[in-house]
Amino acid sequence: MIVDGLQINEWSREVIETVRSGGIDVVHATVGVWEDLGAAMTRIGAFRNLCRQNSDVIRIVTTVAEIRQAHDDQVLGVVLGFQNSSMLGDDPEMASMFRDVGIRVVQLTYNIANHLGSSCWEPTDGGLTRVGHRMVSSLNDAGVLIDISHVGNITGLDAVHASAAPIAVTHGNPRAFCDSPRNKPDEVLDAVASRGGVIGCTLYPLFMGGADVTLHQYCSMLAQLAERIGVDHVAIGSDAVVGWEPDALGWMRSGRWDRPNPLDIPSFPDWPSWFTGPQDFANLAGGLEQVGFSPSERDGVLGDNWMRLFATVFGDQSEAAES
Repeated sequence: MIVDGLQINEWSREVIETVRSGGIDVVHATVGVWEDLGAAMTRIGAFRNLCRQNSDVIRIVTTVAEIRQAHDDQVLGVVLGFQNSSMLGDDPEMASMFRDVGIRVVQLTYNIANHLGSSCWEPTDGGLTRVGHRMVSSLNDAGVLIDISHVGNITGLDAVHASAAPIAVTHGNPRAFCDSPRNKPDEVLDAVASRGGVIGCTLYPLFMGGADVTLHQYCSMLAQLAERIGVDHVAIGSDAVVGWEPDALGWMRSGRWDRPNPLDIPSFPDWPSWFTGPQDFANLAGGLEQVGFSPSERDGVLGDNWMRLFATVFGDQSEAAES
């Protein structure tokens, strides 16, 4: 089972076919970033419609059993997620309500602080708020995976220790590999792993050192991370951005709070030649083998580790025990 821990695509049938061409079986797909409640429901509705119109190639999945069935039916399984909690407002009941319409992953903050805690870009990280603690508990109860990829380090550590279930960095790298606030220091990596969580290492160029980083360098980073926190806690979250118009990155990064001059809208970065998008996912298998991963370890990084975490958090107890 090949699992990509995060993609934030502008989905269409063409994009689905691109993702499948890389051998990917399961994707955690972002369907909300800056939206409020109403707009988030609209995004979910649009994705559900996409799946209905293309049911021969894609399906929303909410359990590991559904993931395995999608695999057997040879369609792409999609785990829906939010990269922010703005759509939940200050009501912890929204955790289970969004779970009921298919959301299985929620990132606590995106690129600015919110009522739950701080983002990784804030000059001061105040940690998980009182509302944040309550929301973490509600997400646990709902069987929703907590993501701290864009979350500040103090807030992220608070979330690790407040959560009754393992949590994840769905798309981020060790800061020792690429010195960016979006990447995680050792203390956060260690804490996530110690509680049974998973680090989905990203291929987004800005957070792995640019397009000149080689496949060997990237996979060597994965090997070093596995040595530090254990191979069972290492996975991939590409952060692929397929199908967008060239000017989409401005909204994606900043929403409405920081609107740049139209002449200053950022463009998407160049990707390395060995990973230009999800169609190149298969290249990772050879790279992992070349740096010393055994076949079972390689398979863990490429998907089995995500599957075990999904089983634990989503409540598929028989699957989790089997893993």
